Amino acid sequence: MKQVTGTVTPVTPGAGGAAGVARPFDVRRFVIAVVILFLVIWAVKRVFFHANHYEALADRVTKAIAGNDMRPVESEFNALRRPQLEDRGKVGRLSDFVNAEGGFKSVKEDTPSGSQAGYHHFIAHFDKGDLSEDLTVDADGKIADFHVKPLN
Repeated sequence: MKQVTGTVTPVTPGAGGAAGVARPFDVRRFVIAVVILFLVIWAVKRVFFHANHYEALADRVTKAIAGNDMRPVESEFNALRRPQLEDRGKVGRLSDFVNAEGGFKSVKEDTPSGSQAGYHHFIAHFDKGDLSEDLTVDADGKIADFHVKPLN
């Protein structure tokens, strides 16, 4: 039998990334990378797709009016206003008024500073022009009043 002699060089895994040695999965770095990715996506969304809560609410109500169906937003209104939502004639006339401006594009809040608490004003943009919208919420955050009128 032939005997082999020589020296063995110890290799410490992960210390220098020796060739052929796999590095163990670092959970901490993965979690940090995921958190950073989430924050970047969130920041980009906030910068380019900014819509506050009340703009989103006005957007949903305007779409419901245009669709002549207030059921999707009925729960957003306080109990005193809900019977008006069931008045098909009233909702139909308002729907005709809104649809006369063409397709709905977007809504943008422009509430003046110093306005009373709960009051929000919006400009609703349509294909043929813009409309003014007034939204008032009660202490529970429910819609107490919502009015759509010509911009002038």
